[in-house]
Amino acid sequence: MPPVKFSRALYDFEAYLDVEKNLAERTRKAYVYDLERFMDDWIERHRANPTLDKITPDDIQRYLERLRMDRNYKSATLSRTISSIRVFLDFCLMRKLLRDNPAAQIHTPKMQKKLPIFLLESELKRLLEAPAEKKAALSPAAKQRGDYKSLAARDHAILVTLGFTGLRLSELVGLNIADVVFEHETIRVLGKGSRERIVPMNQVVVKVLREWLGVREPASPREPAVFLNRFGGRISTRGVEKIVEKCVRIAGISKAKVSPHKLRHTFATLLHLNGVDIVEIQALLGHASINTTQIYTHVSSKRLQGAVKKLESI
Repeated sequence: MPPVKFSRALYDFEAYLDVEKNLAERTRKAYVYDLERFMDDWIERHRANPTLDKITPDDIQRYLERLRMDRNYKSATLSRTISSIRVFLDFCLMRKLLRDNPAAQIHTPKMQKKLPIFLLESELKRLLEAPAEKKAALSPAAKQRGDYKSLAARDHAILVTLGFTGLRLSELVGLNIADVVFEHETIRVLGKGSRERIVPMNQVVVKVLREWLGVREPASPREPAVFLNRFGGRISTRGVEKIVEKCVRIAGISKAKVSPHKLRHTFATLLHLNGVDIVEIQALLGHASINTTQIYTHVSSKRLQGAVKKLESI
């Protein structure tokens, strides 16, 4: 077989991630970004467009050293870069474009485990109250337009759903009305890798979704999405992020950036602190591996340590 250009294989790899692996666009772009930077570095050093057969373990190691020394990349970014290169070259092996993977023996730097940021129950309560405060602060002219009631109901429903179901941001945005089954108090969720799971709703989620859909449906009867933007179409991930950011400011929460994903952490952490088994939390979150869910046991341990420390002053 004649040598295959890196760029040609990368094009096929991106199509593979989209069609066969069904990865989210953001994930695909992250892979391609890492691989294009590696290709640019190879071209800069060798003054030629790379072919797969010319890539060596030394090329990869030198590139990682350059990222670490010249650009001060941290362990997490280096690990992601190595993973992107390794997965791409494994794909090339699978397609018989390579005989072996030059990244197979590259050392992955150890990453310091960071405990997830989550809200305390009191902070979560303040956040859920923020849409009502936001509505109260509107000018008379804004209230006259009449859409503030539905927007407040939507924002409240978004926050409650994120905080009390643990949905990923992409899962929330992708929800359709048909996925919400009030009779069974469940939501059908299409997660990563097109894995479907059923998430139960508590009575708070049932109530706020009923209220939101009650004011939402007449506005856009043909749009299947649960959550809409101002123009009646499906809300975007950035639109949800802006809602969370604004409500965090209104609630006066001063923690490091509280994103929709932090509300997922909050849901999982509060479940664990209230005695829910880690395997059940794994099922609710849609984690493929229990190892991903284990981090919430570390959070619990830290909280317990803090509680014991308080006894020192007695």
